[in-house]
Amino acid sequence: MPQRSKLTWASLYTEVELYKSAVRLYTKPLFNPVKARSTSSDEKTLFDFAKRGLHNLHHIHRALSAQTFAFRPGRAHHRNFNGKLRTLYIYPWEERLVSLLLYRALNRRLDSQLSTSCYAYRWKGYGVDRCQQAIAQTLRRIPKPFHVMKRDISNFFPSIDHTLLIDRLRSLVEPDDYLFQLLSQCVRFRYHDQGVARTADRGVPFGTASACLLANLYLLDLDRRLEAIPGITFFRYADDLLVLSSGEEGLCAARRVFADEMTALKLTSNQKHETESLLGRAKVTGNSIAGGFRHLGLQFREDGSIGLSRDKFRKIRNLFRFAFRRRERKFRLRQSPRSRAQLAIQIAQQVLSQGIRNVAIIDYYLRHVTDEQQLRQLDRWLAEEVLSRAFQGGHKKSYFKKMPYAKLRKMGLPSLVHRRRLIRHGHIESTFFVWKSHQSKPRYGARAARPQSREAAVFSQSPEAVVKSTW
Repeated sequence: MPQRSKLTWASLYTEVELYKSAVRLYTKPLFNPVKARSTSSDEKTLFDFAKRGLHNLHHIHRALSAQTFAFRPGRAHHRNFNGKLRTLYIYPWEERLVSLLLYRALNRRLDSQLSTSCYAYRWKGYGVDRCQQAIAQTLRRIPKPFHVMKRDISNFFPSIDHTLLIDRLRSLVEPDDYLFQLLSQCVRFRYHDQGVARTADRGVPFGTASACLLANLYLLDLDRRLEAIPGITFFRYADDLLVLSSGEEGLCAARRVFADEMTALKLTSNQKHETESLLGRAKVTGNSIAGGFRHLGLQFREDGSIGLSRDKFRKIRNLFRFAFRRRERKFRLRQSPRSRAQLAIQIAQQVLSQGIRNVAIIDYYLRHVTDEQQLRQLDRWLAEEVLSRAFQGGHKKSYFKKMPYAKLRKMGLPSLVHRRRLIRHGHIESTFFVWKSHQSKPRYGARAARPQSREAAVFSQSPEAVVKSTW
């Protein structure tokens, strides 16, 4: 097999690709305006960069063409995400644009060298949706019983060894080329932490586009060795690894390869997330729930059904609960239980139809979950929560005698079971593609995007009839 030629800046960079990356840079913060107003070491927002957008792009193009562009230091932001401490590195917008350019151009050129079992940070056709679908399809066709192995790399992005990563880049990119210089600056990145200038000696800058590509390249040998093991199917999403094996021999080989690669790459496995199990030993009959495993927020079961994991079940409930809490004052102003119930139903509808983050999260899980019984439990909980707000008490079954569920549905109470059916039948388009321009406040930098309102189609008084008419 002929040896692949190494990449160079001249063979990779075009002005068109720079402008495509700029369009992506401009449009993405529309869905999260806070990102557009974030600043780095230069104290400039995206709006400041866009004021002279064409001039700035021309200046960057000239610097990249002359191979004089160099990454300036970023700023370290320490954040707590649900108890997990993470450091985000925020760079000036010029650096973010070039980082995105490197990510897009290199990802496209190196896509064929990455494993088809690697689903995160890919060029096209991959992602978490495809990963979930592939797992479900494999579970339906794999012979029973089968082995399941889960592994998670501890503190992956900050633990990447620079020497090993530079060696990996040297095998793909011409070492004497400007492209290698840019990538080396992304690896040995500079940043300011609480006013102190630093240069990283380990890890990649989490929060930048190029870091995602570098993370995939760092685990290239792990993917290749796992692909060579017969009798297994594996799925890697960033630092999460799932292995399904029809025999114990394949499981042992995968376990050994993972341990060897962790040692070679100077990484450690998160022992709290290490699990191994044998599924499909007993036949599932009646209404019993099959055994399974949790992965990427879903509960995969050996009978092929998919449900919500416990934490995601609570997460969806909290989206409604927190929305009700934010309107406590409005509830106190309402005098009658019916009026308070109508307000609660209106808020529940807004959670499902407005607010980009809420809609994207809920519709993502509804698109994959097949356990309608679990969704009925959520519908039951939502109805009880609405009644508890209406009658200003806890969750009591006696409230249904005062205001039955059928009456709540006529008032517009949404149903997750019904919404799931509409999504699966194509009556609700993806929240990532259906938007309308929305001016939330007439002030500088307050522009946001929201999905189109489709309440009339989603919250009909007779959802079962609507669904039946579509079959």
